[in-house]
Amino acid sequence: VNFSENSAAVSLAQQVTSGAADEIGKVKAVYEYVVGNLKYDYAKAQSVQSGYLPNVDQVLATKTGICFDYAALMTAMLRSSGIPTRLDIGYATNIYHAWISTYLDEQGWVDNVIKFDGKNWTMMDPTFAAGGGEGIQDFITDSSNYNIEYIH
Repeated sequence: VNFSENSAAVSLAQQVTSGAADEIGKVKAVYEYVVGNLKYDYAKAQSVQSGYLPNVDQVLATKTGICFDYAALMTAMLRSSGIPTRLDIGYATNIYHAWISTYLDEQGWVDNVIKFDGKNWTMMDPTFAAGGGEGIQDFITDSSNYNIEYIH
C-alpha cells in the first residue's frame, strides 16, 4: 500500500473523516466513500498481470478498480487517518480476492472489513458490497467464505 502525506488518498481521507467523532466513524466514512464512489473494472480483472500493485491515487482519479484496488485505497485512507489496517489477500470461497481488517482501540482486530450499526459488528467487503446483487449480503457476512493467504 503505497501512499505519502502528499497523496490524494490522504487528502481525501482527511476530508471524508473530518466529521467523524471516533474510530468507528472514520472507518464508516471511508467505507461508505469507497463503496459509493468506485466502480468495479471487469476488463482489468480479466487482464491484470501477476505482480500488479495498486496506485491509490490512480484508483481515485479513475474511480474504478478491482478488489485489490478497493482494499488498497481503504487501507491507505484508514492508515493515514490513524486507524491500523491490514490488507488481506486470499480467497472468498474459490475466488482470489483482497479485503481489509482494522484495529480499533476498544475492539482489537476486527477482521474481514467491518461495519458497525451502533449495536452489532458485521463483516463487510467493499468490492462485493459496491457491486450489490441478490444474496451478496449473506455471502459477505459469513466469515467462513474468507480464507487469508497473505497479510500486508
